Parts: sequence; structure tokens; C-alpha cells
Amino acid sequence: MKRYSISAAIKTAFGVGALSLALIGCNGSDGKDGEDGKPGEIAIDINSATAVQTQVEQASYDEASKTLSFEFSLTNPNGVAVTGLETLTDPLRIAFGRMGTRTEAFTPFSLEDGTQVTARADGDEQIWLSYRNTTKNGVPMTGTNNWRPTRDCPEDETCLEYLGQGKYKITAPNIIDTNGLDYDYDANQIQGIYVMTYGVGQNKLKNVEAYYWDPLTQQSVGSPKKVVEMETCTNCHVGQDHIRHGNYGNTADGCGFCHTDYTVYSGSGVDGEGNTVEFNFDGSIKGLVHGIHTGLTEGDRRELGKFSSVIANPAKNPAFAYEFDGAALDSEGNPKAELNFPTSTADCQSCHVSYTETEETLPEDLTTHALAWFADKDVVSCQSCHGDYHYGNRTEVIGEDTVLVGCVACHSSSDGNTRGGAFRHFAGHEKDSREAASQAGTLVDASYSQINWDEATSTLTFTMNLMKGEDAVTSDYVPRVTLYVNAIDAVSPDAFLAGRTSGSASVNEDGSYTVTVDGSNGGYGLPSLAEAINNGADLAITSSFSTCFSNKTSTLSALDTESNCTGVLSPNAAKTEFVKLDGTQGSERASAVDYENCASCHNNDMVARKGAAHYRNADIHTCAQCHEAGDYNSMIVRVHGTFGKAHGREDVQSLVSSANCSACHSDSNFGLENARSTPMRWNRKDDTFSSPQAGVCASCHVSSSYDIGGGQDSAKSHIESMGGVVAGSYEEAMLNSESCLTCHSTDKVAELHKQD
Repeated sequence: MKRYSISAAIKTAFGVGALSLALIGCNGSDGKDGEDGKPGEIAIDINSATAVQTQVEQASYDEASKTLSFEFSLTNPNGVAVTGLETLTDPLRIAFGRMGTRTEAFTPFSLEDGTQVTARADGDEQIWLSYRNTTKNGVPMTGTNNWRPTRDCPEDETCLEYLGQGKYKITAPNIIDTNGLDYDYDANQIQGIYVMTYGVGQNKLKNVEAYYWDPLTQQSVGSPKKVVEMETCTNCHVGQDHIRHGNYGNTADGCGFCHTDYTVYSGSGVDGEGNTVEFNFDGSIKGLVHGIHTGLTEGDRRELGKFSSVIANPAKNPAFAYEFDGAALDSEGNPKAELNFPTSTADCQSCHVSYTETEETLPEDLTTHALAWFADKDVVSCQSCHGDYHYGNRTEVIGEDTVLVGCVACHSSSDGNTRGGAFRHFAGHEKDSREAASQAGTLVDASYSQINWDEATSTLTFTMNLMKGEDAVTSDYVPRVTLYVNAIDAVSPDAFLAGRTSGSASVNEDGSYTVTVDGSNGGYGLPSLAEAINNGADLAITSSFSTCFSNKTSTLSALDTESNCTGVLSPNAAKTEFVKLDGTQGSERASAVDYENCASCHNNDMVARKGAAHYRNADIHTCAQCHEAGDYNSMIVRVHGTFGKAHGREDVQSLVSSANCSACHSDSNFGLENARSTPMRWNRKDDTFSSPQAGVCASCHVSSSYDIGGGQDSAKSHIESMGGVVAGSYEEAMLNSESCLTCHSTDKVAELHKQD
């Protein structure tokens, strides 16, 4: 009989079946189910993350153990927990401080004449105090020594602990070290920490966060001291993740945590006679910003005001001469830096908000400390620009103290002191203070009336009135007036239609001016004004003039018998007015750029030439009177930098990249949908024009200032193959059949230029 062996698999099956039968006999249950396990952690390792962000959830300081502790979450931008931070070397840096007064951080010092200063007149003013001051090169207070968990944690303690779900805890014992200054923890003051992920993980990720709290309530609070809006910095430093330090972020809080009000740096230089000059200078964020921007002021702007005598005086202001002056030569005979500060040094509104004296008129995110500057509270602010120009280190003996009172002891705008302090930098403020007469020209407005067009003679006439408030500004105060008139399509007002046309002004008995314009002559390869008006166009009128004011006032001052101004001649370009022939409001020229974006960086002195402002207080239409319809390159190629390199300059590109369209353009108005309908001047030297869409793209991509997307020659060929005209005649550019917009929509342009 043949035998068959039963395999192991069959035996197993029989065994399972038997077991099943047995279980069925016991109602099919093997006992009570166990509890569900906890869900696994959804997280990403720090070495795999491409971006991180922190959020401090609570912070406290224990006075008994002298320990700072706080918890924070670390996630990627999508909110996914990031793990592994505690395994890294030097992953965090932490600054710690509180609000206090200048007196708490004051250290007696000696002036050059040996006077021992024992107090400051502004000692009660609130400042930020660091709990971790540091010393360098023998100077006692040179910034903040950030606490690091890897370096500063005691060997027997865990200072950076992972709590799970992306949460961490910092425990920092004995963190307070004021470096000899006579202040300590104060629970009655707002406390704050600045947390920096310092190039962590394989991708060297950076993130910063400021967190403030009130110890009495243990509740988080907003920034306790904010004097300027951070946007005033990033308006010029566009697209820079880190304006100065590579890992500290672009936040006013971050600057203030380290560059405290009492920070001092040392410097040295060699004077013209070969002598070594040693000096200390203001290392606070206020002092550094003033000093750096002063030193980078452009050459032409250095001729404005009293720059050479008031600022660039090595004997009075060694910090400028030897530390900040970008025009000074280095050891190899080259300038130390590019001079690219785009406004007047004395134009304080470049950074400070329009002057105000009430809390109600401050921007929402500024604290009342912003008012202190306009109230002339700081005894050393002036010196950070002017040096010890004029009694900057003035002292007074008050009781037993020798008190530093500084410039504001005399130069203030309060209590009837007409020498003026902060308000001396402005005009028209109606304060009992001296003013900046050089700025007073912006107070004069122009208006136009009695417009008449004689088609037979192609002559345009109208009346112009210049007014400063209710005062007529006549030829007694104005040595010269320049007028430009152009035309704008009433239906599609996207560009000036004619060549730049000048008008002549004659004085009337009542102080007004009669302006006469010959519109018959076309110019610069463009149609004549007469042709445009006869076809139904509206008018665009721009006037430019200089007005004479008494020194240090906004009071009109009459010219002398030879029509010269013995006071201060202040230039102004009145805003371009758009009117119809009947005097009613005309169509305003459309612009792809918002002039406020320009002014946020340049203020009202867009350009300075030969020591004078070039069309101060203008607008984008005033600029276009020459740069769209005159013997100058169009605004697009000029500003983008194809010719003249206004923004194409290498030093400007480091601040404002031309690839960052949103730096100047609001919303999506940089799109080709908004291109003009008429040709734009490409190069004034060979009288060439571009078709509208082609000119926009070519202004960057077909340029000697850039080499983008494979080179300018290939870009030019591509544009021309799509029907565009880069550098042709006006007629050729007018008759183009370009198709750039077919592929390059606004969304596509934004995507390729990485616009948010």
C-alpha cells in the first residue's frame, strides 16, 4: 500500500482549524481587547527640514534659582513638528533683557578736557537693558553676549530638552551677567528674549523670534519699545533676509537686543599729518544707523546743506571720518564703500515717521517712545550724525552732579526755544522753532486757469498762480520758472503723446504768470503737441521753480535788485496737473509704478545733481515729462538700469534687485497687460524706440547692466522673433505686431521672478 506523508503546512492548517473549533466552543472570544496605543508622532527631522519657525509659548524667570526657562515649538512652515534640535551643536542663541532707564546703565566717564560726567539729563528716559553685556578691546559695553545652550549649560544639567510633538524647553541657569552695571532682574519691568536658530541642520536653517512678557501677569505683551517702523528699512533694503548680520533677521527687536542704547565701540585712524587718532563712538542701533547712512551719502548729496562743515569734519566727528565715510580711501587707495544712500542725510523722514507729537497720530505698531525724538529728549542723538560739532558734550552742574545735557540743552523745539532741535530738519511745521529753509519750497503750490488753444497759430496760453498757503508767491521771490506741457489720450491715458514742449512765463501785474506755449514743433522723434491737441487730447502741465526764503525759516524773502536770493533758494517741482481745454479735470496718465514706492526710499529728493535737488517734490508724471517725451531715455530703461544704470548699478542691485518687481510695483501692475500703447524711447543717443511690450522686457534682459537668461543677444533675438521691436524707429515701433503677452502673462512673470 502506497503511503503519503502529510506536509508541515497541512499539519499547521489542521492545527489552526482545530483551534478554531475549540474557540467556537468558547463563544469565539480570546479575552478583553487591550487599550489603543498612542498615535505615533508626525514629524520631520531637523536635517531634512528646508525651513523652520519657532513660537515661544511661555517664559519665566525664577529669582530664587536665577534661572530663565521657556518652552517653544519648532515646526516647518506647514506646521509639521521638527525633531532633533537637541542633538545639534550650537543650535540656538538667546538674548535676554528688560526695559529700564538710562540711569540704570549709566557709567561715569571723562570728557577730553578732563571733566568728569556723573549723570545724564535724560536719565529717566526708558531704554532696553541687556542682561548679558560684553566687553571688547577695553571698551566696557560693546553689545550682548548671547546665551548658548551647548556652550553655557553646566555639565550636570540639561538645558535644551525635547518634550515631544515639536516642543522644546530651555533652562538657562545663572543667565544674568550685566558686566558690572548696577542693575539686576526687575519683576516690575517688561522682560524679553530673542531666540535665534543659528544655521541649524544640514540645510543651515535660520529663524528669529522676539517674545516679551509681563512677570506680574505672566502674559505675553507686544514689543515695549519701537521707535521706527521696520518697513522704513526694508523699503530700501528690499529682498535682503539679513540687512547686516547673516543670522539675526530683519527685525527692529533683533537690532535693539544687542545694540543697546549704552553700547560703545572704539575706533582709530590716521589724520592728514600722520598722527594716530583714537576715539569711541555710539554703538547703539540708533548711532550705527545714523553713522552708516551718513557715511554712504552719495557725492552729489554731500553738497547739499552743510554736509562738509557740519558732518565731514574729522576734528569734530572722527567717527565719520575714520569709521563710516565710504568715500574715504582704504590702504590700497580705493573707496571704502559704494555711496548709495538715496536721499539727503538731513532728511530725517527717510526713517522717522512724519513728525507728530501725539500718541493718537502714531502708526499702530510704534510705541510712545517714537515721540521722544521729536520732543528732543535724547542728549546724544545729534552727535551720531554731527559729532561734537557745536557744544555736543555740554555739561551743567546740578546739585552734586556734573550732568551731560548735550545739544538739546539749546537746540529744542519746546519751551519757546527757537534754535530748534528735531523740528529744525523740517519746514512748515508751525512750531516755535527754526526750520529747514531748504525744504520750504515744497510748501508752494501751482494752479492753472484761463486755458486757451488757438488752433490757427498752434498756440496754447494759460495763467499760472503760485501760492504758499494764502500768500501769493510772485516774481519778487522766484528768480525763474520752467514749464513743460504735454498731451494725454483722454480715453487711453497710458503715455504722453507728444515730444516735450516748453512754455515761457511772463509776469502779470497781479503777481500771476501768463504762460505761452508754441505747440507746432514736434521734437525728439515724437508728434507735436498741436497734433495731439487737435485730435482731442487732454493737457498735462508741469512747472518747476525755486523760491527764496529767509535762512532757518519758511518765510518768503524778496530777491535783491539783481534778482539774486540772499537767503536760501529752495527748489520745488509742482505736481503735474491734468486738465482739459475747458479747465476741468483731465484724464491722468496711467503709471505702472506707484510713486509712493519710489518716495519711500528716496523721499522727496529723488535725484541730486551738482549740489542741488533735481525736481524736488515731483511725482512720476513730472519725471516722465522728460523721461518719456524728451531727449532722455524712457523711465523704464532709465530706472531698470539699461542706460545710466540708476538701479542697474551693482551696489544698488545688492539692495533692490531688478528681479524683484514688487519692490517698486504695487500688486501686479508690472504685467505686460499694463504696457503703454505707444512706443517708448530706447536710446536717446541714436534716437531709437522700442515697441511697448518689448521695451518692458528688454529694459532688463537686453541690457549691458545684466546678463539674464542666456545673454542679451539671445534675449533680443527672441523678442524680435515674436514681433517686438527693441531698438528701431518710432514708426517701426508703432507698427509692431508683438506677441510677448501671449506667453508672458502677469502670473507667469510673477512666477519666473519669484514674486510672492
